[in-house]
Amino acid sequence: MTEQDRSRPLRIPTEADWGDYQADVDQKWAQDQYLGCSNEEMQKYFRSKPIEAASDLQFMPEIPFRYYVLGYRDCVMACEYDPLDASDAASCFLNLVASKLEKEPRHIVPVMPELMPALQFVAENQARSQAEEEIYGKFREKFARIQTSYAKCKDRYRRCP
Repeated sequence: MTEQDRSRPLRIPTEADWGDYQADVDQKWAQDQYLGCSNEEMQKYFRSKPIEAASDLQFMPEIPFRYYVLGYRDCVMACEYDPLDASDAASCFLNLVASKLEKEPRHIVPVMPELMPALQFVAENQARSQAEEEIYGKFREKFARIQTSYAKCKDRYRRCP
């Protein structure tokens, strides 16, 4: 993704962008929830079900994932969760990115420049989300692993379509 591509807003994924979603029950579920919806329209869902939303994102194909992960990021940064959900949302955001970098880097590397500032903010402000280290681990350590994973694969996948 070029600098010019990054400056343009991504479009809402079409049904064609979801590919053969019928063949996978998790992709079908995600497609049923998200198809035709903007990130703005999905904010209520992201806020009310942060764990489920992160799970949905985990199973999305590339194009929908790249679009909706930015909406999830926006929701995490707004931190307008019920007190009990803020910690789950922050932790799920870090874990989702770490998992995608390890398992499907092609899906996430093109949008990592847009995610990195938010990931760093979440990691450096763990107390903001009331995420206890005993339960959620140390966000700074998770972010360090994300940085390492990203550094290993960013050149290879940066130019993905």
